[in-house]
Amino acid sequence: MKGWMRKTLKTLAWIGAVIVVFTIVGFFVAPPVIKAVLVKKLSQNLNRQVSIQQIKVNPYALSIAMKGLAIRDVGNKEMFVSLEGLYVRASMDSVFKRAIIITDLRLTRPYVRVIRNGDGSFNFSDIPAKQEKEKPKAPKDQKPLLFCLNNIVISGGSIDFWDGPKKVQHRIKEMNIGVPFISNIPYLTKIYVEPSFSADINGNPYELRGKTKPFAEPLESYLDVNIKGMDFTRYTAYLPAEANFILRSGMMDLKSRISFVRPVDKPPSLAVTGEVALSDIVLDSKDGKPLIRLPSMGVVIASLEPLLKSVRLSKVTLKEPDIRMKRDKDGNIDLASLMSGGKKEEPRAGKTVKEEKPRAGKAGKREATTSDTPFNAIIDELAIEGAKVAFSDQAASQPVALQVTDLNLGITNLSTAKGNKSDLSLSLRLNKTGTVSLKGPVSIDPVSADLAVDLKTIGIREFQPYFTDKVRINTTSGNVNTKGAMKLAMTDKGGLTTKFTGNILVADFASVDKEDGDDFLKWKALSLSTVDAGHNPLYANVGGVSIADFYARVAVNPDGTLSLQRVVKEEPEEPGEKGPAAGGKEAAVEKGKTADSAPSKTGIDPARDITIGSITLQGGTIDFKDRFIKPAYSVNLTEIAGRIGGFSLNLDKRADVELRGNIDHHVPLVIVGKINPARNNLFTDLEMRFKDFDLSPLTPYSGKYIGYKIEKGSLSMDLKYLIEKRKLESQNGILIDQLTLGDKVDSPDAIKLPLKLAIALLKDRKGQINLDVPVSGSLDDPQFSVFRIVIKVIVNLITKAAMAPFALLGSLFGGGEELSYVEFDYGSDRLNQAATKKIDTLVKALYERPALKLDIEGHVNVDRDKDALRTYLFNKKIRARKLNDMVKKGMPATSVDEVKIEPLEYEKYLTLAYKAEKFEKPKNVLGLQKGLPVPEMEKLMLTHITVTDEDLRTLAMNRAAHIKDAILAGQKVTGDRVFVVEPKSLTPEKKDKLSDSRVDFRLK
Repeated sequence: MKGWMRKTLKTLAWIGAVIVVFTIVGFFVAPPVIKAVLVKKLSQNLNRQVSIQQIKVNPYALSIAMKGLAIRDVGNKEMFVSLEGLYVRASMDSVFKRAIIITDLRLTRPYVRVIRNGDGSFNFSDIPAKQEKEKPKAPKDQKPLLFCLNNIVISGGSIDFWDGPKKVQHRIKEMNIGVPFISNIPYLTKIYVEPSFSADINGNPYELRGKTKPFAEPLESYLDVNIKGMDFTRYTAYLPAEANFILRSGMMDLKSRISFVRPVDKPPSLAVTGEVALSDIVLDSKDGKPLIRLPSMGVVIASLEPLLKSVRLSKVTLKEPDIRMKRDKDGNIDLASLMSGGKKEEPRAGKTVKEEKPRAGKAGKREATTSDTPFNAIIDELAIEGAKVAFSDQAASQPVALQVTDLNLGITNLSTAKGNKSDLSLSLRLNKTGTVSLKGPVSIDPVSADLAVDLKTIGIREFQPYFTDKVRINTTSGNVNTKGAMKLAMTDKGGLTTKFTGNILVADFASVDKEDGDDFLKWKALSLSTVDAGHNPLYANVGGVSIADFYARVAVNPDGTLSLQRVVKEEPEEPGEKGPAAGGKEAAVEKGKTADSAPSKTGIDPARDITIGSITLQGGTIDFKDRFIKPAYSVNLTEIAGRIGGFSLNLDKRADVELRGNIDHHVPLVIVGKINPARNNLFTDLEMRFKDFDLSPLTPYSGKYIGYKIEKGSLSMDLKYLIEKRKLESQNGILIDQLTLGDKVDSPDAIKLPLKLAIALLKDRKGQINLDVPVSGSLDDPQFSVFRIVIKVIVNLITKAAMAPFALLGSLFGGGEELSYVEFDYGSDRLNQAATKKIDTLVKALYERPALKLDIEGHVNVDRDKDALRTYLFNKKIRARKLNDMVKKGMPATSVDEVKIEPLEYEKYLTLAYKAEKFEKPKNVLGLQKGLPVPEMEKLMLTHITVTDEDLRTLAMNRAAHIKDAILAGQKVTGDRVFVVEPKSLTPEKKDKLSDSRVDFRLK
């Protein structure tokens, strides 16, 4: 019994001793030892001065507490890391479960000071480098250390971060972190960990609350982010490229949830939902000029899934944004170049961090396939309210300033998905007076729109700088109004096609000449109704065009050009280029086309498929002035009204024209007919009539061109113009009544001819000159001025009367200069159809002008007429043989020239004609005439036919005689007015393109 007691007491004594030692060591020995070891090891490993104020150990609670940890920066400089308190309590289960199990982990008022140096290194960069160097290699089969941390709390923390390269200071204060639980012990990984974070960062409150299974498979994490009043001007220094702007202010509120799920056999998913609010955005250019003012912007994120390349925003709202845009002289827009585009050179220190490779396995492979997936974005509702845009354009020929106000934009169901339709509504005010409204469905992929368009009082003057360098007029007023529908769509080839249907009104338009400031063109209203127009393909169908109260000033400039011709400035030619403008009509003809028919550089005919239902004119005035002559001449066309029927520039459709007005208020003017202005099928058939126009005001013209004033006279015209296939054919019915020339005018441009005698020859017995002058030619450079043409015709007629009478006769009776000769077939004196027609015209002219007499002189082409006569005589011999047979058979006799030899009987009659010839013929050995093949007989006969000069003279005289007979046959011209004269030479005077085998006429 005593032994048992002794053993028990001994055991209790040992236990007591152990408890005493455990208590003494735990409470009194361990703290200074731990403190000394920690200070030494931390100082060595961190290469910095470390101090600890106090360490307490509670061996019974398995806890340790630290106070006053301080780590100085290198060289005992400022504070690097400090910690007011650290408390750690372990669990006895750590022994049984072979894992580190911490029931409490609390850090009180931790502080960290971080500095980024100019070279990109940090004030702690030496620590990880040293640790990496001294780190022992872990065994390959080492298992991960199991742990379970509970009740992790960081309170009152703060961080000071000085970014040297950016020269930015960041402060984090009142940082509180709470993690209730985190573990990698297998049976605990499926329990959600709910960490929390809150802090004051640069004066803005941040709050994060999460829910995660960090060590579970599958991994599930959720993070709630709440940021209020963040001033993000502090973070512009971290943009990836150089900024060409200054962000004066900008605040952001953010409330969102971030979800990350990584299943075992599926790709991971990352989703963001929440709301973002921006306010007080003030953005200026580097030189301090305002760019963007955005009082408020809100974004509601329904779902943002970057791994799936998908985002859906429930609502995006911008309220009263104010945007200032500028395009410089090089065409660069400042807002488009806010970022320089180049990456900023960031200083880097230490080793390059290798990019993390994607995890292998099914998830990694699946993730790789999403790289080809297009990004899908959806905005359920986009709204811009009360926006302002000021646009300044320095790239135009003159500075342009456009002001957009009251801009409201609403789009619903906006998506990048293929085939998606969105509803758009846009309204704005342009330059205070104009309004724009667009409404309708739109699509991004493919690009399309079907919009109702309503434009009102859009000023033209504001856009003058965009075309002023191409015209010689200044637009002083005018506005565009339109209401209709506009459609846009992508074609199969990828181009964009547009279409507009509706009405267009250009009102109160006025323009002046840049040189003299005179009114040039103006109207009260130009209306285009029922317009259907489009591009790609280009077409325009207009139901009707009407223009009211219009005025146009048309002038002949001192250089002879029309003012209308010079409205559009000519484009400068490329070096070495020579087209119709440089080479004239011949250059265009050489290419087989006119300048007007040349295709455009785009390959699209600008005048293709354009139709106009009708054109109505009302209350028009045309002020005409001719500055080409001195003194200048002017006339007014007033009260112009009428209608032009429908026409097409592509179809063969001709429009009716009926225009009426007055010349100088009292001479009625009528223009009627048909036109088709199609470029490739231009057609004009117009008649213009006016009567009893006083010629005396035309003295400036007559004095300049004919050297006499006009004392009296009147002009009536009946003009008919036919333009077809780009050829002009006109009939100008001109009646000049009682034309009397007055005083002579000394003019260097006047013709030097006996004009009064010529005019006397033109007048009929009533004192009238009644002319029908045809004009024909190409439309390469048509100019039309009624009065100028009249004077030119008068001058030409007088000149022709004195110098070229046949040209005058041709103008009056047709035939032109060709009336001065008649051509004959070689070897023949018979009149062909063309000669007969010409003689008929000549007879009419001689009959109408009984004072004229005519000399007829025949001629030949010596060589070709001689050969032709020889051939004629040869054929005549053959036809004579057949004529003899016809007479023998009792057939009706006819002229030998009318006998026809059929191919099958040619050899028969050739042989008879050959035998009848008297020249010596080849014989055979018996002395008999030898039979020869056809070519040999032809050759021998032609060789022995002789044509003399007398024969040629006879041919020439016969030609003249036959023409005289034809002229006298109708008995309209008496024989005493027509004479056949002996030619001075058988060969006539050489003339281009005229045969020498002809008869020439001379008038006396």
